[in-house]
Amino acid sequence: MQESPAAPEEKAALAPTAQLPSIASPIEFDALEVELEENPEYAPSLRASAESIEGLQQDIQTALQNGDTPLAEKLFNELLRLGAPDVQKRDAMLVMARQLEGSHKQPAKAAVIYEQFVKLFPNDPETPATLLSLGRIYRDNGAYATALNKFYSVLYSSLQVKTGEEYTDSSLRAKMEIAHTHFASGDYKTAAQLYSRLKLIKMTQTEASEVAFRSAYISFLSGEYSIALTESQAFLATYPASPLAPEAQYLNIQSLKALGRRDEAMKETIKLLQAGREYGKKKPAVWAYWQRKTGNEIANELYESGDTLGALSVYQKLAELNDAPNWRGPTVYQIGLCFERLRHLDRAREAYRYIIDKIPTTTSADDADPLVGMNLSTLRDMAQWRLENLEWLEATEKELLPLLDKAAPAPELQPAFLRSENSTPPKTPNPTTQQAASQITQPAGATR
Repeated sequence: MQESPAAPEEKAALAPTAQLPSIASPIEFDALEVELEENPEYAPSLRASAESIEGLQQDIQTALQNGDTPLAEKLFNELLRLGAPDVQKRDAMLVMARQLEGSHKQPAKAAVIYEQFVKLFPNDPETPATLLSLGRIYRDNGAYATALNKFYSVLYSSLQVKTGEEYTDSSLRAKMEIAHTHFASGDYKTAAQLYSRLKLIKMTQTEASEVAFRSAYISFLSGEYSIALTESQAFLATYPASPLAPEAQYLNIQSLKALGRRDEAMKETIKLLQAGREYGKKKPAVWAYWQRKTGNEIANELYESGDTLGALSVYQKLAELNDAPNWRGPTVYQIGLCFERLRHLDRAREAYRYIIDKIPTTTSADDADPLVGMNLSTLRDMAQWRLENLEWLEATEKELLPLLDKAAPAPELQPAFLRSENSTPPKTPNPTTQQAASQITQPAGATR
């Protein structure tokens, strides 16, 4: 008999890494390292005219638009040193902070400027929005107590500077952010109480969907899976096109799994993989992420539990979602494993040869899809080993099984999720299961 080739080492799946908090307490404006005093005695060269301030503001804006953050910060510091009233620097502070927080992804620096803006202009119409931004920055970096302080300050400041709908909008947003902060800190009981109160307030559809989703999520995290299932299904029925819908479907599937209703979870996963065609056009990246994450988890669990044909049907759908090599390659590899286990060895060879012939090689682990965690060089090595192992297996069976008076195992055709609880697998597959067993979504460029 031939000796089985040694398998290449498989790398563990990469889990998304959590960002560590970088802001632990309120930031003092001194951190910007500028000399800003209430009544400085400016040298003549620092005394500013309206023209010079306007010119600096334009230069700052241009630097930010060009992505030159260091130059923008240098010009901004120069503007702050000018001998001009603070009110003339107001617009520049807002522009600089919002650009740093938004397109430049530097929230810590933005927080420094926001803090000073609130200090200089406590009754400004933009102060509530600034406090909301500050609160989100602190919350995102784990400073929950400071974040709550900022959000509660919005309730006070919006009452001082706004009336009517403007006050209502700022107040409602602050209340939602307070609930979100308790949620983020793990205080689910308080968050649930706050969300319940928010449901009594008139909100936009987007705000209402956000509250409904968070309520369902809290039920799941609290171990109340039946309630989470009911709430997630109600969310999907009410807001099927919401950007939160794919995550709500993931929550729905996880609740079914937690309740032991795996077959229903499998069917809901197929629905999620198909739903993006109708609802995922506005937020394709969001839908794609949750489709791939949910489908990959369910397919892996089905495969590990022995429901190979059920796993195969999900992997086939996953292969259609994205044609990027670092996604399609590993998915086709799993398809090959399913066919190999089902004893459809020719179809397994097709999958492995597709990887070797069509997927480009790379030696960089950075090219691995984070949901799969396998670089393409390793994938090609594994596909090559599977091909060689199939040849060894067939040669061994051909030589050994006749001596044992046994026939080679027949292909498995009946998927577990198609069976009823009180039925037994038929000895002869019906046309539907026969077609399911022989069907595979051919990747682009694959050959038979």
